[in-house]
Amino acid sequence: MEEQLRAGLGRNRINGEAVEGAIELLKGLAVTKSSTYLLAASAALALAVVGCDAGSTPAGAEGGVKAKAARWSEPDRYSFRLLSESGERGGLGEYRITVGNGKVVKAIGLDEPARRTVEENPQDVPTLGILLTDVQKARAGEADVAEAVFAADGHPTEIHIDWLANAIDDEADYLITEYRELP
Repeated sequence: MEEQLRAGLGRNRINGEAVEGAIELLKGLAVTKSSTYLLAASAALALAVVGCDAGSTPAGAEGGVKAKAARWSEPDRYSFRLLSESGERGGLGEYRITVGNGKVVKAIGLDEPARRTVEENPQDVPTLGILLTDVQKARAGEADVAEAVFAADGHPTEIHIDWLANAIDDEADYLITEYRELP
């Protein structure tokens, strides 16, 4: 076993396959890096040909399949469940939120941090419109990550913002479930 560790056997992996020794690892990394650049260039070319619209971010579906989301306009009344996590900021926790005319009309904290936010800082409870505006601001401000994932009907299901990928605690992740339009 000790000889294998010194030789580098079995501890290096490329795309899930074990490779033996540092030379094989470097060869594999070069192929992987070249493939990555080729894939990125192909994607950029495809976007340039088809066109890219910030409002039509692809939606993640089961199995990692991507589909173009329908444009979503914030309805007059809707409700959703929100899990706000990551980073060191206000508004963390799990909520059930009802929105009317673009404003939070009812918010229920489903855990202790969310209950505290609803009680002490209700202005920190967001609408989906506010979250999408935050994504646009992050994109305009050149955040390292500013992504939204959309359902087939166009409403957001996930939002991820990270201003500096190498910084600690500046990220914000949101999971949106139980969305429904209200009469």
